[in-house]
Amino acid sequence: MSATALALPVVARPVRPARRNVATVRPHCAARPVAPPRRPARTLRLTRRGRLVVTCTAATLLTGAVVAVTGALSGASAGVERTSAPPAAVLTVLPGQTLSQIAGQWSPGADWREVAGEIVQLNALPSMTLQAGQQLTMPEQG
Repeated sequence: MSATALALPVVARPVRPARRNVATVRPHCAARPVAPPRRPARTLRLTRRGRLVVTCTAATLLTGAVVAVTGALSGASAGVERTSAPPAAVLTVLPGQTLSQIAGQWSPGADWREVAGEIVQLNALPSMTLQAGQQLTMPEQG
């Protein structure tokens, strides 16, 4: 045997290039446009005039609330003067008295029917019938 070596064919494998970042491979002009970074949401910014309007509106609402609460607690209307009217006369109906008798005694010089009509209207009576112990507000004597 001879000392000749058998030569086997050597198959060369293709060499792959190392992976590179895609952005560096592409030329600058072919790169996709990049969106600008997102900004955080803007907060409300008021101008000097806007701050003045907000302040005046809040002050007006607060003043109105204070006036309403003060008026409700005092029980008086703001800016309304009351004239001192004489207290209304109240008459208690006695047993057996009629509206015509009371009207004739209350205003002797006037027609008792007119005075009785005023008493009914003033007291918002449903009819001309009275009951003993009933309290009637009487009209001014004239």
